[in-house]
Amino acid sequence: MIVAKFGGSSLSSAEKFLLVAEFVKRHEIPVVIASAPGGEPKVTDLLISAYRAWEENGDLGCDFAEAEKRLSGIASGLKIDIAPRLASIKADINAGCGFDYAVSRGEHISAYLLSKLLGYAFIDAKECIKLTESGKIDLCSTEAHSVNIKPPCVIPGFYGYMPSGKLRLLSRGGSDISGALIASVIGSEYWKCTDVEGIFDGYGGVIDHLSYDEAELLCYFGASVMQYKSLAYLKKSHSKLVIRGTCIDKTGTVVSDEPCRQAAKSSKRMLYAENVDIGYIEDCGLLGKSIALIDDMGFSQAAIRRILGESACFVTVTAAIGPYVQGEVGGLATPLITTKLGRLYVTAD
Repeated sequence: MIVAKFGGSSLSSAEKFLLVAEFVKRHEIPVVIASAPGGEPKVTDLLISAYRAWEENGDLGCDFAEAEKRLSGIASGLKIDIAPRLASIKADINAGCGFDYAVSRGEHISAYLLSKLLGYAFIDAKECIKLTESGKIDLCSTEAHSVNIKPPCVIPGFYGYMPSGKLRLLSRGGSDISGALIASVIGSEYWKCTDVEGIFDGYGGVIDHLSYDEAELLCYFGASVMQYKSLAYLKKSHSKLVIRGTCIDKTGTVVSDEPCRQAAKSSKRMLYAENVDIGYIEDCGLLGKSIALIDDMGFSQAAIRRILGESACFVTVTAAIGPYVQGEVGGLATPLITTKLGRLYVTAD
C-alpha cells in the first residue's frame, strides 16, 4: 500500500488539483494526505493573518476574504461548491474556535476538494491523528485509531486532536509529519510528492538512495525537502520513503534501511565521501577546512559545543559519522578520527 502526501505547491490551483488527481489514479494510490494550497500568498499565511486581525478587532478582515477567494476559485475550477463549508468555518472562528482551528482550515478544505475530485472518502484527522494533552504525537493512540483509515481516502495534514477533543496544529511542515505517521502506523510505503524530483546531489543529478540516518543528517544540516521530525516515524516502522515530483514520472530519492550508494551533497552544499582514512582533520587538506565535527549520531547543538568548544568560532561547519577523541592543536580542542570512517560529510564553500 502507498500513502502519498501532496504539498501546497502541488495544490495551488484547480489545474494542479487535476494533475494530482490524475497522478493518484495513474499510480492507484489508496491513501492521500493533503496540504493547504500554496502559491503566493499561501492560504495558511492568510489564515494566520486573518486570525490575528480577529484577535485585535473582532473582524477577520481582508486576509480571510483573500483566503476565501483563493479557495473558492480552486473549488469553482473543479466545479465543487464549498460556500456552505466556508460560511461554517467563518462562523466557527467568530464563535471563538481558536487559532489552531482557523489555521488548519486550509488543509481541511484541500482534503475535502481532493476527496470529491477523486471520489474517495474524506477522513478528518480527528479520526486518526491523536495527540497528548501537551500537543505531542500519541503514537500508541494513533496506532489504535488506524482502523478508522479505510482506503481509498483523503486525510488533511498538519493537525490532530487531543484527548479533550480539542484540535491542535503540528509544527509548520506538519502535513509531512501526518503523512509519515499514517504510513508508519498502517505499514505503508510513504511517497512525499512535491515540485522537485528528489534530493539533488549538487552536481545536476538526484540522489537515488539514502539510509534513514543519512537522510536525518542531511535534513538537519539543511536539506529542506524533508521534514526532520517525520523521519523518526518511518525509521521506527521501516517504512520506505520516496521523494518524487508530482508531475515527473521518475522514482526520485528512496530513503530506507539501505545506505547511500553514490556521492551526494545537500541543498546546503554538503559533500559526501566514502571510506575516508585521515588523522587530524587540519592536516588532511580536505577542501581547505581545518576542523570537522565528529559524532556517532545526532549532531545536536550540545554535541557541537562538546566537540569544538566555544572558542572555535572561526570554524566552517563540517560533520562526520564515526568515533572521535579530543586532540589539541594550537591550543584548540581538535577532533581526531581514530578509525577509518564509513561516511564523511563536509560543507563546500
